Amino acid sequence: MKRKERHSTLSETIKRIRSSWAGLGSDMRRSGLPGISIAFGLTALLGAALVLAAEHASNAQMFGDFFDAVWWAVVTIATVGYGDKFPVSPAGRAWAIVLIMLGVVVTSVLSGAVASLLVERRIREGKGLQDVISKGHTLVCGWNGNAASVLEGLSSARGRKPSAVLVNALESDRVDAIRSRFPTLDIRFVRGDFTSENILRKAAAAQAASAIVLPDDSLNGNLTGADERTILGVLALKSINPELSIGAELLSGDNAPHLRRAGVSDVLVSGELSGYLLSSTAESRSVPQAARELIAPANPARLREEELPQLLVGKSFADAADWFVRNGKGVIVGVVSREKSVSFTDLLSDDSSAIDAFIRKKFQEAEIDLAQALEGAEHVKLAPGAEYVLRETDSLFVVG
Repeated sequence: MKRKERHSTLSETIKRIRSSWAGLGSDMRRSGLPGISIAFGLTALLGAALVLAAEHASNAQMFGDFFDAVWWAVVTIATVGYGDKFPVSPAGRAWAIVLIMLGVVVTSVLSGAVASLLVERRIREGKGLQDVISKGHTLVCGWNGNAASVLEGLSSARGRKPSAVLVNALESDRVDAIRSRFPTLDIRFVRGDFTSENILRKAAAAQAASAIVLPDDSLNGNLTGADERTILGVLALKSINPELSIGAELLSGDNAPHLRRAGVSDVLVSGELSGYLLSSTAESRSVPQAARELIAPANPARLREEELPQLLVGKSFADAADWFVRNGKGVIVGVVSREKSVSFTDLLSDDSSAIDAFIRKKFQEAEIDLAQALEGAEHVKLAPGAEYVLRETDSLFVVG
């Protein structure tokens, strides 16, 4: 299955390269750039031939062959003017004057065509109509009042400048305002419905590292049917990139099982956390403030997940917590315990029997991905106890 997935990713990459070149070729033809380039080349060749005919007999040192003449013609038309070659005969200079005048016109038209092409593509990109060329980015599908908090969290990511591609129906001026609000985040934009596979392909969904799907009110101005569109968007993303890590927000918890069946492990129900935090004020008014500090993107000491250092494998939770504090690496508050996944061969008998072969065949015919179905589960354990023994597959929740 991994070979099949790599082949699928490679095919998607090749398709995107072909699509990008096809789009560039279409833009070039629309701007008339190929015709202008041909005119530039013909002008240079004609000027070179005429000057070579006039100069070859009397000025063979500078115009010894046709390449020398072409070099001089291109340098002259481009107004570079190296001065290493120049005509000396009256006929050669006359043709040079004509070439210079024609060159000014052709060069101006060529420069204008190139500038027009670049400006047009920039405008199309600003309006969300241009294909995105990116890799390892985060897709943010949909938009609502809470989406700015998502971008704030992404912009605070450590390491190199994070990249996000917005997929929604916002107007370009609003997207420009979003870009100016988050200067540390490389924001691209694709305008359209994120339930459409074509739109997601324009946003380079096959090359994305993760995706966040939000209840969307950018298309029709309200959240009617938002959960249904979220589910459709997740299914479209999974069909393009089965390995994509997806987090999704729902308005109704009743729809969460649909997303989990689609392979979305991180499902958040709108208002779920706010309800918990508000209820906690009955016992302590400081709990919401502490929770806000734990997850606030601007707080460098916020809660984060870190890999377990190799030297702590086999150690107790108490020993690991003490090591982190003594080395100034923060405070461990929990563990993500990952169970070892069960392979298909573990479920079959030791001998290669006909029954085992039959089972393999039936699963292959049904196109069931057993590797995904048998993947080990994750368990979040906050304060697992001092004697809990850390395993190689564990990772840590750290504050500070």
